Amino acid sequence: MQAPPRKREVDLRLPERQEEYPDRLTHSATVAAEAFAVTDPDLPMWAWGGDQHARFRARRMLFETLLHRVDAELALGRRPTVDRPLAVDGVDEFLVNLPFATSFAPHVAKLRGPDKAIRFHATDGEGNWLVRLRSDGFGLDANRGAAETADATVHGTAADLLLLLYGRLHHDAAVFACDGDDDLLIYWFADSAF
Repeated sequence: MQAPPRKREVDLRLPERQEEYPDRLTHSATVAAEAFAVTDPDLPMWAWGGDQHARFRARRMLFETLLHRVDAELALGRRPTVDRPLAVDGVDEFLVNLPFATSFAPHVAKLRGPDKAIRFHATDGEGNWLVRLRSDGFGLDANRGAAETADATVHGTAADLLLLLYGRLHHDAAVFACDGDDDLLIYWFADSAF
């Protein structure tokens, strides 16, 4: 794809009978894996996020699939686990692409502020993200803001931060320690969901 889709309707070729869905999912996963394997990740292509290369799709599909697995585990009453390197990349992927999500998450456009900053700090190793809210929008600080001060900070494991950003955990859950402006965090989480 070299341009945004012109219509939202997509023929998913869903089976007529529900019992055929597992085979359809298995086949679809195989088709996707084969396409990712033979496609140069540096191939320029349109994407809704910041990275305009084929690798955007593979990375995005990884986290879409991961979150659906998490949802299934939560529905079964299980505590989901996410490998730390994957969680770190997932937090980064979410925060890098969120400013571009307004076409399907319109509340993201409300994330503005008079030079406010929110830090997401991984307590289980490297992982530090500083999001700056400005009057013209917001974005992830280029150097990730390791030495910068923040108006609000959420401390948690990388996996828990990933689940937080995707709305599977709340910032006042016991797994997090929060510092600073709680109203800013409430504002962020009210408008960053998609």
